[in-house]
Amino acid sequence: MAELDYAFLADYAQIEGGKISALGASYTHAIVPSFPTAWITTVAGRIRADESEGPVDLGIKILPPDKSYEIGVSGPIEPGPDVRPYDGKIGLLFTVTAQVPLTSPGLYEVLIFIGGEQVRRLAFNVELASQ
Repeated sequence: MAELDYAFLADYAQIEGGKISALGASYTHAIVPSFPTAWITTVAGRIRADESEGPVDLGIKILPPDKSYEIGVSGPIEPGPDVRPYDGKIGLLFTVTAQVPLTSPGLYEVLIFIGGEQVRRLAFNVELASQ
């Protein structure tokens, strides 16, 4: 059964040559000059699955503090050409980039689902810059 090895938020991340490269990784807060504004974030990680498992359904939801909107994406993750089995398992890398409307200060949540089941909650606190 597929399981999440790790996941993090980054300013930018990409997959190349079977590896994730990231800038501004593992942040937990953002400081912005005003509200509303837009924030670009990337959710990146690795899913460990059995070699014979086939595509794994990944879902991501982003919610603001007041739950006034939801940004969501879902779809199958399939092994790419650089996947190498290890001990009967494969690592399925993913990166998902989204532009998030920051409408107010507070805690923005990023929920990660595998096969429809929530497996991780990431979050970042948004603050207004001191004037």
